[in-house]
Amino acid sequence: MRHPKTIVIADDLTGALDSSVAFAGRGAKVVCALSSAHFSKALECGADVVAVSTNSRENTELTAVYVLEGIIEMLSVEKLWSEVNVFLKVDSRLKGHVAASIAALRGGFAAVRVSPAIPQLDRLVKKGMVCGAGVAQPIPVATRCGVPPEEVYDAENMGDLEAIVASAPERTLIVGAAGLADAFAAHLMPEAAAQRITQLPAPALFAIGSRDPITVAQLADLRAIPAPNGQVPPMQAASDPLTVLQMTQGIEECSAQDAGAQFAQGVAALIAQTAPATLLACGGESAAAILRLLDCGLLQVEGEVLAGLPVSTLMDGRKGMRLITKSGGFGGPETLVQVAEKLVNSSET
Repeated sequence: MRHPKTIVIADDLTGALDSSVAFAGRGAKVVCALSSAHFSKALECGADVVAVSTNSRENTELTAVYVLEGIIEMLSVEKLWSEVNVFLKVDSRLKGHVAASIAALRGGFAAVRVSPAIPQLDRLVKKGMVCGAGVAQPIPVATRCGVPPEEVYDAENMGDLEAIVASAPERTLIVGAAGLADAFAAHLMPEAAAQRITQLPAPALFAIGSRDPITVAQLADLRAIPAPNGQVPPMQAASDPLTVLQMTQGIEECSAQDAGAQFAQGVAALIAQTAPATLLACGGESAAAILRLLDCGLLQVEGEVLAGLPVSTLMDGRKGMRLITKSGGFGGPETLVQVAEKLVNSSET
């Protein structure tokens, strides 16, 4: 059986997909496990790259370390821990249990290199500090990551990130965000140019669980059906190629957690009823919750439909359904419209 050459570890589903899609876009077979419970099965899929979400961003530090230790043990049992490349995807503003995660993993490596820059979004590392777009106050990388300053690398462009990877010694733990993942994929697969997905099968369901103002603005040119406090209204299978659901504020007070849970349940029920060919899930927590309700544990990552919008195929649960994930605060005003324009009926593909 072919074993993976690279493991991508992230603390949430969006991060696992955002970082591993760089490899898929260059032609690698990439499988993403939605949790550590599905990781062992993902290793059996004959993929070049296996990504896994530890789902620990909002959990305790102790839980984050426990999950990582379990992943190390599974790789050790398969005799892979000392052989695979490992990319630890971290939030570019270093949210979550970054220091504890690096500490848990670094024992298996000769070196560690850290750079959470994403030059494409103008988020940079200068003089050891994260700065740029969306960063109100510079963030000290070494302090936040619990590493010595010499393990932190400045990066203001993709060339800087590519140099970080290219000059790394054997058995280096690479720690970064989507920018460094792109550079890592290019280094490991230099002969393959990144490709975009140009068509998506209709009918599609856009499930917009994020209330971020950027996403709300992206809905301006789409007719969205409101789901007050996450309560999805009864609907029949639509003849239109696209149905858009938007979680909105209801009349009664409802916590964000309860509204999100109701929205995920309603969307999962609607998928079971209408069987869309493509699902766009906006908001990382929404996407993960919907997939759990669909009994999905594995995704095959295919590539990007637009920059920052990974496309995957469900390998279980609603097997064969395409999934697009988008973070709430990502993209320009036309992002959702541009995705909708790529929908094509199966008879036309």
